Amino acid sequence: MKKNNPISTVTYAIVFVMVTGVIGLLSFGNLINFYVNDEVDYNEWTADLGSKFETDIATTFFEKFQFVNLNGAVRNLLGQQEMNGVVKLDNGYLLTTLPYSSDDYLQKCADHVVTFNTYLRERGTALVYASPPYTSGKYDPELPEGVEDYGNSNIDRFISMLNNASVDTIDFREKMYEDGIDHYDMMYKTDHHWNTEAGFYAYGIFEDYIVEKTGCSVDKRISDIDNYTVTTYKNWHLGSRGQRTGRYYAGIDDFDLIIPNFDTAIQSDSGVVGCMQDVVINMEPLQNKEYTSRYTYDWVLGDSLGHYVNLDCENEIKILIVTDSFGKAVTPFLMMGFSEIDFVYDEDVSGITPEFIESFDPDIVILMYYPLCLSEYYDGAPFNFQGYDEN
Repeated sequence: MKKNNPISTVTYAIVFVMVTGVIGLLSFGNLINFYVNDEVDYNEWTADLGSKFETDIATTFFEKFQFVNLNGAVRNLLGQQEMNGVVKLDNGYLLTTLPYSSDDYLQKCADHVVTFNTYLRERGTALVYASPPYTSGKYDPELPEGVEDYGNSNIDRFISMLNNASVDTIDFREKMYEDGIDHYDMMYKTDHHWNTEAGFYAYGIFEDYIVEKTGCSVDKRISDIDNYTVTTYKNWHLGSRGQRTGRYYAGIDDFDLIIPNFDTAIQSDSGVVGCMQDVVINMEPLQNKEYTSRYTYDWVLGDSLGHYVNLDCENEIKILIVTDSFGKAVTPFLMMGFSEIDFVYDEDVSGITPEFIESFDPDIVILMYYPLCLSEYYDGAPFNFQGYDEN
């Protein structure tokens, strides 16, 4: 019987070279467009390959995100728990591990907070350091065998240093544990952020703290989830770690939008007045799914970090919140609960001088830092408050 002739190795080689050549030409076109027009079509994560030219090639590689997806899908099938600097926890959540921060470094950072707190206390302003949860839970870390991570250790030691110096602290890891809340229900699987439900929960904790400190009255509707409409956008958010691993390595997160059913009157610095959701919520990212960017969380909630006045408030409490992107899930509720809030980015605290404090005159200062800010990589920048050693 006559056998069919197999496709020759040469034919395979020719097809391979042709496909590779086409991809190379398309990628070269993307690279030229990047250099000439500063335009790029790629998922937001790009590996640093050492030289700028190599990194630029990787940035503009044709259909790069699809190759990341394919890589992630294969690694998922093979059960591999590390990819592009991301660790998949035993429960499927994605983590970028943190290195150990020395006690000496953490103590220096704590000393700056203590000095700042002393100044504020003397003028009648309360300060609280609030630590949001870390993807790997303190009581259920889910770390794969052999993986070392010091995120929770750094938080534990830093909080202890502040407590020993009589600085008020809120450790949301402990609060959730005490309240019987599953830590992972409050985190995105593919992102480093906590989710919007966690932001609502955190507001309730802050409200209790502020009422205890000031004796003020707060509209009870704000802390009751029954007074909100929660809309779930299914499979909508591929977070910062999902950008490194693709859609098929750990899946895609849902995104919940929490909107009040009651009227509010919030004024922005630009003079715009309206309900909270009309002033600070950006609905555009919720019109079309965009898996090549992690910015669903950041774009929807990003405008909530700023200076806002509540024109229909039961109290006159002014809050300064020094935070990072974790604050975006909390500040929409803070601005509804209290008279005025202002925001400073936690890597730019050098502007929080005594003159700034006297000018804004806050009743409460909240420092809420993602655990990454405790890394020695930052060289203490989030704690570099200026001008208080002399006071």
